Amino acid sequence: MNRLPEAVTTKFIELFATLKYTTDDLKMAGAEANLIGDFSQVAALNDSCRKLQAFEAEIKATVNNYASNYNARPVEKAIFHKKDRNRTRKPGGRLRVIVADKVIEEPTIAETFVKTLRVFGLERVARLNKVVTSIPLIAKTPVNSYQAQRRCDGWFITTHVNKVSATTVLEEIGKALNMAVKVEFIER
Repeated sequence: MNRLPEAVTTKFIELFATLKYTTDDLKMAGAEANLIGDFSQVAALNDSCRKLQAFEAEIKATVNNYASNYNARPVEKAIFHKKDRNRTRKPGGRLRVIVADKVIEEPTIAETFVKTLRVFGLERVARLNKVVTSIPLIAKTPVNSYQAQRRCDGWFITTHVNKVSATTVLEEIGKALNMAVKVEFIER
């Protein structure tokens, strides 16, 4: 077995997201209990929060242990980038990607992103188990979340990307597949 099955990976990602949201809810309830002075409730909620965090760490350790013992790919840590202070909400530019002697430039970043993934080969990219905004980059089933996905050749591709994340993901995929990739951003 070269990796964990896609369905299993997807469910683990959903489980970790749910545990995070539940932990956040417990922290909020603890803060509210603290404000009203119910310190026994605060202690109970903090204890529950610690137990959930320990449970999450234990699951991740078990999955990674399984992955290393069976040559499967370990669960990747989410990569977070600091926000750019100069970032605005104005319509951005376009990406121009050069891969396999093809120039790919579409009207939107998402369209260029999808077309580039198709050039790489969706099956090959899916085997890399890439995660974008806490969900699989490419999956056979859609994710019920706020992230945008596009159906393409029987796959659901996460298109919830900006120029920084799209550039990073495409360069990582190119490196993993030993394909030269050049990504340029073109201002409008």
